Amino acid sequence: MLSCSTTCMEVGVHDGGRVKVGPDGKLYWTMGEAGVQPLAQDRESSNGKILRVNLDGTIPQDNPFPGSPVYSLGHRNPQGLAWQPGTGNLYATEHGPSGSQSCCDEVNYIQPGRNYGWPLVFGDRSAEGTEPAVVQSADATWAPGGAAFVTHGPWAGSLVFTGLRGEALYRVALDPADPTMAFGCETAFWQEFGRLRDVVEGPDGALYVSTSNRDGRGNPASDDDRLLRVLVR
Repeated sequence: MLSCSTTCMEVGVHDGGRVKVGPDGKLYWTMGEAGVQPLAQDRESSNGKILRVNLDGTIPQDNPFPGSPVYSLGHRNPQGLAWQPGTGNLYATEHGPSGSQSCCDEVNYIQPGRNYGWPLVFGDRSAEGTEPAVVQSADATWAPGGAAFVTHGPWAGSLVFTGLRGEALYRVALDPADPTMAFGCETAFWQEFGRLRDVVEGPDGALYVSTSNRDGRGNPASDDDRLLRVLVR
């Protein structure tokens, strides 16, 4: 059974922390590398990984590394998880480097046992044995949060995700013939509602977006924080 007290380094940065139950009934959990970059490449550490466990905390027998909760590795600070309807393909949003190297937030197509490169590569850099991003922000900063797939309206089939520092909702049109490719990324609501934390599609077909302006980094208005209901027509 996974025990964070014995397998995870807990600090105040790069926490990841998204927890979702996938269409396979397994629990997926994003873990940042806790600001200690080498942990992302250390398979004995849970940091810098996407983890997959049974709902009782035990390790699924079909995980890529026997006896380990690690589903994928080489992550810096993965934030959002979303499964594509129909295919079950898993996508994750991830924060890229900050400071003098500030760039390259990512959307990744997550496959079991694959290495997504951090800290060896990021953005459009490549190295043998690592997976390239589906789309990355280059010199812009998204600071992406939660992600979801849209199944209704003109955005149907698109992946959407929120931006914290980017202060926008982002839409990615994926290539239906290749899950590792996208036709680009566009923004909506840029700097209109401040920092955006998460997005889900409701049963009514609307998108529900939460703001995050009272997290110590935003400039809250008198009515923050809010849950926004968005109808795309």
